[in-house]
Amino acid sequence: MKFTLLIIDDEKNIRDGLAANFELEDYNVKTAASGEEGIELISKGDIDLVITDLRMPGISGEEVLKHVATVTPGIPVIILTGHGSIDAAVDAMRHGAYDFLTKPLNLDQLGMIVKRALESREMKLEHQELKKSVQSKAAFKGMIGKSPAMVKIQETISKAASSKASVLITGESGVGKEVVARAVHELSNRHDKNMVDVHCAALSETLLESELFGHEKGAFTGADHLQKGRFERAHGSTIFLDEIGEINQSVQIKILRVLAEKKFERVGGEQTINVDVRVVAATNKNLEEEIKAGRFREDLYYRLNVIHIHVPPLRERKSDLPLLMSSFLATFNEENGKSIKGFDNKAKAAMNRYDWPGNIRELRNCVESAVVMCSGDEITLDDLPQNVALNSGEDNIQIPFGTTLDAAERIVIEQNLAANKNNKTKTAEILGIGRKTLQRKLAEWGIEESDGADAEE
Repeated sequence: MKFTLLIIDDEKNIRDGLAANFELEDYNVKTAASGEEGIELISKGDIDLVITDLRMPGISGEEVLKHVATVTPGIPVIILTGHGSIDAAVDAMRHGAYDFLTKPLNLDQLGMIVKRALESREMKLEHQELKKSVQSKAAFKGMIGKSPAMVKIQETISKAASSKASVLITGESGVGKEVVARAVHELSNRHDKNMVDVHCAALSETLLESELFGHEKGAFTGADHLQKGRFERAHGSTIFLDEIGEINQSVQIKILRVLAEKKFERVGGEQTINVDVRVVAATNKNLEEEIKAGRFREDLYYRLNVIHIHVPPLRERKSDLPLLMSSFLATFNEENGKSIKGFDNKAKAAMNRYDWPGNIRELRNCVESAVVMCSGDEITLDDLPQNVALNSGEDNIQIPFGTTLDAAERIVIEQNLAANKNNKTKTAEILGIGRKTLQRKLAEWGIEESDGADAEE
């Protein structure tokens, strides 16, 4: 990696001399004759280290240091000063300068300081990247799936998380909207504080307003003490408004004001409270239809819908079923003290054919029930809830739109195996592939051993 240095000095000889020296050391070098010009170059990016004179007409080196510390923290700043300004240089160190040197300069000493500063910066950047990677893995832990839709959702979260923009998450009940909201929070700069959840549909109009904005003592019957609301408690963090489509217009107006002005008053109060809150909302309703029907404010919709994340239903991403089933099986094996290895072909075929109207929540409940009911080392069709098992439709194969070719191939092979009672020779003949090819694919998917011996052929 070739680093870029910025040299700021009003003395041309020093500026040009340093530039020539560091270019010989294989650095990219930019120069500025004033603090103003230096700050302009810093604002354009691509600067790894700043060397600045302390005393200059106009913007001083101290002000350049403050700018770097505020706007681009992490870039090392080395101060150059005359003998009469050593106290000021030491003070600059206390305010974040990496080091300082007095004039006339010792180029070897300056070169060593620059090298050490850049090595330190590189280590910090690597640490930050590692921390982000670990943070991302933790945040996405609950988001199981590798379908194109899930990959796109994770990419959107990664891009949007660090911003202050409001996020609107849409999707049917049970698809995992809260998991997405939590990932947005965990990857944001607010993750050190707990996300505050509000389930809007679970509270009446009066209670919801009090929960969101708090109330003063005596604001209504039973209000015997001052209570802070969820927005106030979420200051500096994220508030998750689940089922935002259920709230009435009087509360909508107050939420709109918080989004627009970052302020509100408690119920029964006159004091204006300022908050810094990132709003993430979710709904299973079509808010555009709700706007047409006059039940949801259009201006609030646009304030919420800055970043839109749609979570598709499970029936539209069935290629994620094997991963979800495996994850839930591991969870409920541990909870129930069992060691079930997996699902037999008929059970897998039935679960693939089922449309999962309750989405991830229903699948989770199905696997938990099956684990409890299973008495062997594999979950069979008989272990599944009746609504899943009875809708197995063993005479056809369903492959939803959006399924990848690899996932479709696996569905076809598994369901044909189930229909042929695990007879691999017959299955291979029907599919028009060699038996060895079939066995290789099963081994790649890690299901060869769990299938047991071939049926009689």
